[in-house]
Amino acid sequence: MSGGPIPPEFSGLERLARRAGYRPCDAELLPGDVGRRRYLRLAFEDGTSVIGVVYPAEETDSRRRWNSARAILRERVLVPLLIADDQIGNQIIEDFGRDDLAARLADRTDERSVWLGHAVDSAAVIAGLPDPGINPPFDAATFRRELDLAREAVFDLWLHTPLTPEHRAAHDQWADSLAREIETHPRVLCHRDFHANNLFPSDGRVALIDFQDLRSGPDSYDLASLLWERSTLDWMTLAESRRQANRFAQAVGIDVAGLEERLQRVLLQRAWKVCGTFARAVAQGRGETYRRYLPGEIALVGRLIGSSPQDQAFRAVYEARLSSLC
Repeated sequence: MSGGPIPPEFSGLERLARRAGYRPCDAELLPGDVGRRRYLRLAFEDGTSVIGVVYPAEETDSRRRWNSARAILRERVLVPLLIADDQIGNQIIEDFGRDDLAARLADRTDERSVWLGHAVDSAAVIAGLPDPGINPPFDAATFRRELDLAREAVFDLWLHTPLTPEHRAAHDQWADSLAREIETHPRVLCHRDFHANNLFPSDGRVALIDFQDLRSGPDSYDLASLLWERSTLDWMTLAESRRQANRFAQAVGIDVAGLEERLQRVLLQRAWKVCGTFARAVAQGRGETYRRYLPGEIALVGRLIGSSPQDQAFRAVYEARLSSLC
């Protein structure tokens, strides 16, 4: 949908807009995320716009957590204004524009370090906040469950080639070991999905969206999301990654060498988890835009597999099943 009146299925959002004094002249359906929330850009004759968000009943808790996280973050980082909320699943929020940070990084290659630095500064501010307890902290069980869901999504749903018992055992022993290791990392508050599609350039700063999963986790987690995911994978270098890790470490007050070592391990967990997220969306017919990211994410997993016996056992699975897909 490129534009037009608000569709009938968004009648609740239209009522909220009118109660808030808005008379949009155009409504554009925006791409969704892997959740079930739906988004409209409501444009007005003066050229301004807002974003309408519709939460289905099963996303009620997500809306509550978004509201709580926004209230905590708004004094320290740039987040959308909440313009109207009918408390039954419809919201109107500030529109940060059409071009997210991914678009800015793609279009202005000479400014990549600058804008990544702005994003890292926001991540460091979040890392310095106390955990408000909106979501349970990351733990080994959470990491392990994500890795298992990735195994199912990639091999069973997407490739239609479930692992043999031997390969399944190798995967599971590796996943157990990695999850336990990451749980021991120093903890900070994390955005949880701190990638360039959830960040927006705004007057020399970076604005944040999709922060309802805010929680305590490994100190390198948001860096892993920002530096080595989706649109950044095509051009990110180790030198740039180290530069931004050093900036984050200085801002948070931690040792950069230790942070870089932990970043590699968290990257491995998150890269495999993201492979699963994208593979599941593609397999279910609701994420074709993610198909092009899968080869890069799979290649990243291969680069990050370490030298421990558990990692090397998983390396054998990777080489047999995934290396040819990169």
